[in-house]
Amino acid sequence: MSIICNYAVLRFQPYPETGEFANLGIVMICNNGQFLEMIETRTRKRVTNFFDKLDPAIFTSARQAFAKEIHRVAELANNHPHDVAFQLGLFKHLTAPSETMFRFSKPGTIATSDPQATLSELFNRYVCHEFAHREDTETKLKRSINNLLRTNFSDRTYREEKLGDELYHVTFPFVWHSGGITAQAIRPLSFDLDDTKSIIDKGDRWIMQMNRLAKHGGIPSDTVFICKEPKGNNADHQKIYREITSELRSANQIRVIPYETPPNQMSGLLAQANYH
Repeated sequence: MSIICNYAVLRFQPYPETGEFANLGIVMICNNGQFLEMIETRTRKRVTNFFDKLDPAIFTSARQAFAKEIHRVAELANNHPHDVAFQLGLFKHLTAPSETMFRFSKPGTIATSDPQATLSELFNRYVCHEFAHREDTETKLKRSINNLLRTNFSDRTYREEKLGDELYHVTFPFVWHSGGITAQAIRPLSFDLDDTKSIIDKGDRWIMQMNRLAKHGGIPSDTVFICKEPKGNNADHQKIYREITSELRSANQIRVIPYETPPNQMSGLLAQANYH
């Protein structure tokens, strides 16, 4: 007889504006009364190497405190194995969307005859292998764009800079100055996310940031977002992606170039900064 389980992936996301995160664990609630959790406790080096500007002590302390809270919730749930409504309430409260450094993915559902074994399989898939073998998407985008800029624009020097004033600023990884002005700022963004809400939330954050940045004098003469579209054929994802990129284009004359644009065409589009 199959046991139905809901599970969510614990993510560490210290910089919400970039969309970058590391998976740290799994929580799972099953209809046989089990409330399971598995949290990575040996990740300090691999996570802090990835988020290299983060103070390791902040991550270690915060992770320990959050892991204790998850364990406390699991113990409380397992003390009431026959109260499904109570357990489900705890699961929903724990995994509800939040703006903290630790947050959960949208819950998924799986049928299994061995919840503990399935928990280990999910942990191995999302935590052990994913972080070890997959770089963050935007890290890959930045590397690719950096190579393109070095190859095609040897006469320009691009640097990571904060644009804005002392009251408000936004970091762009590629900023080029010419003739004493900020001529171009480039930001790669990946919208290859799990669900439409994540795509909308990320897009809205950047639209808001650009509107605020414009009020603080930080919008250069040419602002370019190089956007990676959602993978697959999900019509809702594609619709929301088109909506978000359209709104980005409307915000302060921002240019949006699809990451999927062939390199020679992308170089030509970036070269237009002189005439923007």
